[in-house]
Order: sequence, then structure tokens, then C-alpha cells
Amino acid sequence: MLESQDLKLFSIHFWYEKFQSVALKTILIEIPPILLQKLQSDESDVNIEEICPHEFVTEVKNAINTLDKNVFVKNNWHAPMDAKMFSFGNQLKVTNLDDLSLFLSASNIISEDFSTQSSIPFYIALKPWKSIHPASEFRCIVVNKVLRGITPRDWPTYYAHFKDEGPVIIETLSNFYKENIADVFPKRHYTFDVIISFPDQPCIIDFGPLNSKTNLYAFSWKEISSLFDKEVPEEVAPIFRYLDSDIGIMSRTDAIYKFANAFT
Repeated sequence: MLESQDLKLFSIHFWYEKFQSVALKTILIEIPPILLQKLQSDESDVNIEEICPHEFVTEVKNAINTLDKNVFVKNNWHAPMDAKMFSFGNQLKVTNLDDLSLFLSASNIISEDFSTQSSIPFYIALKPWKSIHPASEFRCIVVNKVLRGITPRDWPTYYAHFKDEGPVIIETLSNFYKENIADVFPKRHYTFDVIISFPDQPCIIDFGPLNSKTNLYAFSWKEISSLFDKEVPEEVAPIFRYLDSDIGIMSRTDAIYKFANAFT
């Protein structure tokens, strides 16, 4: 669960409008009280069509149809990743209301998010389903409003093209951050996730807090947290950390250790 101060700033309903032109298309629908109550009570087998107001049901159906009946779903902050096991093909693909009901009611992640007391509205966020190559997804780490680290989200997996394309990836994401995010997102320390599909510009997937619970993939919290008190010029290039050779199966810890002290 997010810290209370992060609930609003990292909720997609807060940031999506500001970054809509450079983010993955999303349809936001506010959750009615009756459905929220069911999800908060951790009640299984929630049937959206049976319990929810007709207007909400119609809005959700229209959104699913608008997205060609191939939809990825999340709430304000998280996707129901722990409910994938109940799906066909182990995918969080929504094609109808039954799929949506299943993922929302079967997910402890969703239940925990919605159990928090907050003055902000709760949403479902529906996005077009995309088959995204793991090598195109990156987590970017911002410290003191400077982009300091870039890591593949599929870590530690070796991709040979990173060695040649690394400088282009660094330049692309640095320019994208400066032009679209740096002066807009209000926090000093945070992460943002993007997809790069050349020749298109990067596309924002999500924003997240930067703390000891954040998955930093190729980086450790110890080395990133040490940067908090260090002011650096905005011109400093971020470190793009990736495996530069195919060294077989490695644990995340071993892979991080291989690159220790990169910021010193």
C-alpha cells in the first residue's frame, strides 16, 4: 500500500490529464460506492453487472468496446497482477464485464488499495491491450528532479542490442524527461515507467514513489538513497544499467552487485 502522502500524487486520475499527450491512452471511470464497498470487504465473486448502477455498467461496456474489447485494467495505482492465475493464458486481458469482475474481486492488491481511507475518488483505469516486448520497457529514476538512473524492467535479462543502442536510449529518455516531465510532475523524487518503440517517442505507462519499497530493478535502494543529499547539475547524464554480456541466469542481487558503486 502507498504512503498516505503518495495516494493522490501517484494516482492516475491526478497525473493522466497533465501527460495525456505522451501517455498510453486510458479511460478512467469512477467506481460507484456499492462496488467499492464490496471490494473493500474482500468479498469474492463480485458481479459488476448485478450490483452496480446501470450508468456505470453502460460506461464500462462502452469503454471496453471503444478499446476493441482487448483491455488492460488497473485501479488508481496498481494492476491486479496477483489475479493473473485465474485468467485464460495467464494474461490480464479484459474482453467483457465478467473478466473485469473476476480480476477486481480476486486480487488482494486491489482490495488492499481500496481498503485505505482517502478523500480522493477511486477509479478503474482501462487501457488498450498491447503486446509489449519486455526489452522496450524501462523504469526511470528521478532524484532531486534530475534523471539519474534508467533500468530495463525485465531485469536481469540480457539483450544484446542494449550495448549498441544504449547511448540512443539515454539521449532519448533524457530529452523526453526534460521536455515533458521535469517541470510538470510535482515531486522531487519519483520513478516513471515508459515504453520505447522506435521511431515513436517514449510513452508513459505510470508514475511511482521512490522509497525503500520501490522496485528499482538494476539499482539498489542504498545507492539511490545516497543521492538524495547530493545536488548535481541538470546536465549530468543518467546511468543506463543493463547486462552487457550473456552470463547466464543471475539473481537480481548478484546482478546489482556486479555494478556496485556506479554513482561514485
